[in-house]
Amino acid sequence: MATAVAVLNNFGTDSWNAEFHENLSTAARLSILVKTVTSHSQRVKMSYLLWKINGRTAKFFQTVDDMVAGKIASAQENNVEPITDEKIKKAIADLMEIGTSLSGIYEEARRKRLLNNSLIAGPVTALRANADQFFELAEWCDLILNGDRVEEIFANANEQRNKGDVYDLSQV
Repeated sequence: MATAVAVLNNFGTDSWNAEFHENLSTAARLSILVKTVTSHSQRVKMSYLLWKINGRTAKFFQTVDDMVAGKIASAQENNVEPITDEKIKKAIADLMEIGTSLSGIYEEARRKRLLNNSLIAGPVTALRANADQFFELAEWCDLILNGDRVEEIFANANEQRNKGDVYDLSQV
């Protein structure tokens, strides 16, 4: 739990907000380009933006991994306001928003058959994987927020198992 708090304390800081809005802005530009791409120069620009957002996303998740590993100090240690449920809910909403945006770009590129373009196919596929990472991080934050409920579910399952209220998979 301490690791989760260390990561969540950095959400909502000025650097988090700057990085989030920068990625969202790039995603919006990409979304426009994907919908209107007609020329080779637009494909080159799209490729540049894809590499840019994928690089930023990789950097973001490397920072999260470093926070989990304890290589980067938590914002809590830097005298930033403590984590609240509202802050976690906002972080979840932000993560879902960027994940949805990246996923939408991938789907639009797929519909426009841009996955057949060698300049764009690799970065667009990486974009889809990055969207999934944002969704997974949002789910992780939700589990932290609702940790008591998760503990209750596991306790209930353990109680049922101890009572013998278990069924073979073939019976289900």
